[in-house]
Amino acid sequence: MRHATYYAYGIRIPYTHPDNFEGVLRALRAEGGRIDYLLASDMAFLVTECVEMEPGEFKVITPRSFERPERAAWDRTLHEAAALLGLAESPEPGWILVPDLS
Repeated sequence: MRHATYYAYGIRIPYTHPDNFEGVLRALRAEGGRIDYLLASDMAFLVTECVEMEPGEFKVITPRSFERPERAAWDRTLHEAAALLGLAESPEPGWILVPDLS
């Protein structure tokens, strides 16, 4: 069993097979979009910034952690990817902490 935790900026989307993401994300990356996906346990996420936190590591999160000039572009890319994947609505992007016990 794998135990990992991820700190990422993104949105949770319905779980789907990774092959469904590749074409959409490749096209957005070709346009300069910084986007990827994260599968953890039975959850799927579209993410722009993602860091794996190893057991025993920690991250201090302060108000300045959320002040990133890239966020407007990240938000556009995340919403565009969600629409291209067929989601009628996508949740508001944000910083997420994702435990993976797969």
